[in-house]
Amino acid sequence: WTQTFSRCKPTTNLKKGKPARIYGTTVYFKPDGKIFPKTEFNPKLILERAESKAFLNKGLKIIVSENGNKHIFHYPGGIQDYIKKIVGQKTTLMDKPFYVEKEDKSLRLEAAFLWTPNTDTQILSFANSIRTVDGGTHENGFRNGITKAIRAYIDRRKLLPKDITGITGDDVREGLVAIINIYLQGDVEFQGQTKGRLNSEITSQVEAVINHTLEHYLNENQTLGNALASRIILSAQARIASRQAKEAVQRKTNISHRLNLPGKLADCATTDKDQAELFICEGDSAGGSSKQARDRKTQAILPIRGKILNVETATMSKILANTEIQNLISACGTGIENKFDYSKLRYGKIIIMTDADVDGAHICTLLLTFFYRYLPKIIEEGHLFIAQPPLYRIDAGKKIFYALSDEEKDEIIEGLNGTAHEIGRFKGLGEMPASDLKETTMSKKSRSLIRVTLDSAERASKTVNQLMGKNAESRFKFIKERAVFVQDLDV
Repeated sequence: WTQTFSRCKPTTNLKKGKPARIYGTTVYFKPDGKIFPKTEFNPKLILERAESKAFLNKGLKIIVSENGNKHIFHYPGGIQDYIKKIVGQKTTLMDKPFYVEKEDKSLRLEAAFLWTPNTDTQILSFANSIRTVDGGTHENGFRNGITKAIRAYIDRRKLLPKDITGITGDDVREGLVAIINIYLQGDVEFQGQTKGRLNSEITSQVEAVINHTLEHYLNENQTLGNALASRIILSAQARIASRQAKEAVQRKTNISHRLNLPGKLADCATTDKDQAELFICEGDSAGGSSKQARDRKTQAILPIRGKILNVETATMSKILANTEIQNLISACGTGIENKFDYSKLRYGKIIIMTDADVDGAHICTLLLTFFYRYLPKIIEEGHLFIAQPPLYRIDAGKKIFYALSDEEKDEIIEGLNGTAHEIGRFKGLGEMPASDLKETTMSKKSRSLIRVTLDSAERASKTVNQLMGKNAESRFKFIKERAVFVQDLDV
């Protein structure tokens, strides 16, 4: 019998052919050019897939013909043969892979695994013979099952040394080479179109099978069980020793690094980058108020003296000789140019906090120029912010309002509907009471921050060069073209 199809629909009726001596189904296909405009078959990939299917389906024979050459894939041992192929000539802790096969009404489970002296872990998981590269519920159940079985064996025989508080899953899986293949009936839930992760909830089923069968096997083969336990305990000891050495190095690094920090920097207590914030403020007076207003645990203060160097027009030697620039680079911790190391960034947020006036805006612009030209990664990764200190404080009875601009001040006053009020204008952050500075600009609960972003690196570079570069004519043209949009000018 033969029938042809195109785009999921039959194009011919079912036709009866001549009697045949052999039985089976032959499928011929040709890719539709309208759906697959570019079709290139990868012979190597096809052979790999064919071999994988033969491993996963014990006893299946697959023959691939390619330009007159025949490749035959047939593995009576199934995934046990697959494990042997992966391990090759490497030393193993077991003479043969541990193998388990279990089947019930809804699930058929097959797993094979062994341990090697290596430190890496290799787990290949499949669902209905489809490779699940991102794991899923079956792989989670497998991991949980072997961890529980090993822990139970070690605990029952009191093999754990006193200096180890417990065995982790990573300790158990170190050196593990495993294949797990499950077959599910009915609708199988995968994540995404690539089917890289199994979502069907079978974690507990797989975990129970692996835990029970492996624990029973180890109890029946105590020589192997003890050898495996010794190997896993050794992994735990190595993990603990590695962690202790890392912590010791980290402590020394932190001490050394803190000794090299700028003298004016009032650093925070935490070394957790994600929690730490650096406020860059203008002058010692603002720095003094900021230090009183800050959260000492998570907020560091770096005062800078006046307007820093315009790095857009300065030479590299002049930039590196500038004390304020040196302090900025040292505080951030990353270095610049070819010595830049993003992993050494000390603060998750770097916040430019300048006065809400023309001079403050100029200092902010100079700092933005420095970060854009020499620490662009900090901007790209979203670590640079601009604080929004208020210009005005409005007291109306027991209520206090803060305004960032004249327009916002007028809106607040209009909303008071004639209620008696007093208006105070902040001359600068240095003149602002620490309580006001904390509430309006530094407290994580009530402050307003603007994250600095880059929409277009090319456009940003051109704008920075126009505004901060040496070409005054280009700058004049830029300002002249945009002057018409300025409504309020603070001079």
